[in-house]
Amino acid sequence: MHVGVVRSTYKKSDLNEVAKEYKESVLPAFATHQGSRSGMLLVDRDSGEAISIAIYEDEASAKAFAPKAAKLLESFKKYRIGTSEPKRELFEIATSTLLEAKAVVERGLKAFNAHDLEAVARDSAPDIELTAPGGIKLKGAQAAKEYSQGWLKAFPDARIENRKLIAQGNTVVVEGTFSGTHAGPLKTPMGEVPPTGRNLKGDFVQVFEIDRGLVKRNYLMYDQVDVMTQLGMAPAGAKSTA
Repeated sequence: MHVGVVRSTYKKSDLNEVAKEYKESVLPAFATHQGSRSGMLLVDRDSGEAISIAIYEDEASAKAFAPKAAKLLESFKKYRIGTSEPKRELFEIATSTLLEAKAVVERGLKAFNAHDLEAVARDSAPDIELTAPGGIKLKGAQAAKEYSQGWLKAFPDARIENRKLIAQGNTVVVEGTFSGTHAGPLKTPMGEVPPTGRNLKGDFVQVFEIDRGLVKRNYLMYDQVDVMTQLGMAPAGAKSTA
């Protein structure tokens, strides 16, 4: 990930206007730029100094924002003091809480696809809390491992497609798709579903909380009725209440 940084000094009396214009023009520009992750403005009201920080997915997207940045800088010229022109600087994020949290989750998804649950367990806190549809609330790395093992037993060719991953601080959200062939018994809160031989493909959202490099909380959400419908256990068109 890369960061674009611009340091400026504004009239102290104009800082509120600077923040307002930044919110109305700069942030929307970040939001619509491909590869942009977030933007923020830091101000020192005693000196009038301000720092604009934009975070990008990679160096290419950071560099591609340069023409937009030049136009935006020009629009803030009316608020600046001094004759020096602000310079936009690019930096690579070498390490951060966000990157470390993202790496832990990406490693876990890769390990699940390799059906290496021992690797997943190594990145789980001893007191990890796992919540899943059907009123499932588990605590402890072993319990979480056994829950995942149940899915792999029911779907021996199970695989996860990570469609989108969003990291913020120590929280990581994954939007993905689970797919596999129902070739083994599937344990559910309502009882065991014998193998049907059917293919399952369903979307899910998973929220992870990372603490000191380990998954502290794993909150899984998916449509139970959709799963049962695909396996032939519920009529098509049934609505989920989960």
